[in-house]
Amino acid sequence: MPPDGRFRPTGWLRRPEARWGLAVAAFGLIERWLVGRFYQPISYGDTAPYLRLANDLLTRGLGGYDGTRVPGYPIFLLLLRMDPSRVWLAQLAIGWGISLLLFWIGWRTSGSALLGASLALIYDLTPGLFFFESNLLSETLATFLAILTLAVYVGLDRSPEGARRVGLALVLGVVASVAALTRALFFLLPAWLLPFVWLMPERPAEAAGAVVRWKSRLIRTGAFALAPLVLLGGWLGWVYSSYGMLSPDTMGGYHLVNHAGAYFEDLPDEDAVIRDTYLRYREAQMAETGNQTNAIYDAIPELTQVSGLSFFDLSRELQRLSIRLIRAHPGRYLRDVVDGWIDFWRAPIFWRPDLLTLGLPIGVLNGAAIAARLLSVGANLAFLAMSAAAVASRRIRASLGLDRLTIAWAGLVWAVSIIQALVEHGDNPRWLMPLQMIVFCVVLRGVWAWRNSRVEMKA
Repeated sequence: MPPDGRFRPTGWLRRPEARWGLAVAAFGLIERWLVGRFYQPISYGDTAPYLRLANDLLTRGLGGYDGTRVPGYPIFLLLLRMDPSRVWLAQLAIGWGISLLLFWIGWRTSGSALLGASLALIYDLTPGLFFFESNLLSETLATFLAILTLAVYVGLDRSPEGARRVGLALVLGVVASVAALTRALFFLLPAWLLPFVWLMPERPAEAAGAVVRWKSRLIRTGAFALAPLVLLGGWLGWVYSSYGMLSPDTMGGYHLVNHAGAYFEDLPDEDAVIRDTYLRYREAQMAETGNQTNAIYDAIPELTQVSGLSFFDLSRELQRLSIRLIRAHPGRYLRDVVDGWIDFWRAPIFWRPDLLTLGLPIGVLNGAAIAARLLSVGANLAFLAMSAAAVASRRIRASLGLDRLTIAWAGLVWAVSIIQALVEHGDNPRWLMPLQMIVFCVVLRGVWAWRNSRVEMKA
């Protein structure tokens, strides 16, 4: 102890990344202890289907799996014995891991521990994000896998060793594939990352000549592509051989009805049995909520009965009918797509403040939630504005520090935002949940680069 009695950090504790990292880790642990002490796990409409699928895997194996969801989250539930309390605690632990990964990504890509801590604390202080860890849904696991994919990509991009790079490329392919098997829309993730892995700059040790560079690229890209080809290709093959659908799940026809159901009355009389049955459910849904979103799921039991089709045959038939209607009404479909794309950015908060027993007034909780949602929506608008500005101006691209990492991250968000709107017009805001922190990553790194460029201009 120094003569003045004050503690002074020594060794690695002198480094700012160590101090900030410990602070972030401690804050995240305390926060999740409080959540576990004063909150509880929450079930939603999708929770029961996930638990049913996990039970099907347990009792009947893959042969009894109906493919209505990709298997990642049901397997996760199965590993935790389908116990809501175990799942909740595991998701809180995963959420803590998300915050630590965000700190590491922010620090490693900018050299600033403060930027890394800011990303981690944004996640830990945004109710719509950290409270989602208590929802028995797949988003928290999908968020962790998406952020882990980015972290491995950062490590791969900065790795100087040939053998190490190949190993990290293999790990990247595995993690991206597991993310896809947890969230169906992430099937595009390996395909999106493939050109970035191929075009990754060679390190000096690998740059001995053109032949060496090509060999390095082929080995690295092959290592990355191995897991997607085996895991995702195998899953698509299983769904096709079992249910005759070349799709990650067997729900494609039902999703499309959320678009085409708005003009289902235009189907011809030869489809009157399906048409009229669905219209009754649509009108009941619209009378209750003002829109037809997800009315198809209430109609499924009667539709299978009156049509004589199985659940899977009905999905194929609804897909055929929906595509016919969309081709007949391209303008209305495109308007729905735009509406779904706008909904994607709304950043809702899925939580139950009435179940929080911390003793805070409900007005305080709601005020904090509104402020946090405004922050998320503001980040989303900033992301869109920065994207448009970067496309329009080379000078802005330079000032925002636009690099291959930012292009990979931002492009993934853009791709998901468009594809989800093309195939679904239902719970579109939930599709952003696993990607919300990637939006924050892009915005914060852009602001940080812009600030640094202003400082350099003044110097």
